[in-house]
Amino acid sequence: MITIVFGSNRFIDTNGIIAFRDDGKDKELFKYELREDSKPMITVEIRDNNGELLGKVWKAASFVHVHKDYEGKEEREGSDIKKMILIRKSDNATIFELIVHKSSIIEINGVFYIEGYQYPIVATKNSLTIGRGNILSRNTIVKHGTGIILTRNGFMI
Repeated sequence: MITIVFGSNRFIDTNGIIAFRDDGKDKELFKYELREDSKPMITVEIRDNNGELLGKVWKAASFVHVHKDYEGKEEREGSDIKKMILIRKSDNATIFELIVHKSSIIEINGVFYIEGYQYPIVATKNSLTIGRGNILSRNTIVKHGTGIILTRNGFMI
């Protein structure tokens, strides 16, 4: 079983952790797929509120893009990623982190924007804040299609 911890919430064997649904189409914040050895590989784009790409992680292996005003750091154990963080250079703020606790448990925190969804999604170790103060904390979602679906008028789980 694969567990993604996103803003203190656990998504166990859930396809699509969070997505924005508009005109019947879903845009996922990040995607994960499994390697042959069942380790999850996360792909995520970190954007600002204007949609500018700040960083991109590809298959939890490395940053394939880092904006010039940011710094990407990777901690490895052998060839395996243990932690990835994206830091804003101007104030040293961490805006993204991916932590591999074990091969089946990955934690993701940061400030995220999905194209078309006007509000930030803020994932911290204590909670997940969606839009204007909708806070989810320490929930567990198991085998449930897409975990959180955002719409222009709200969200559903």
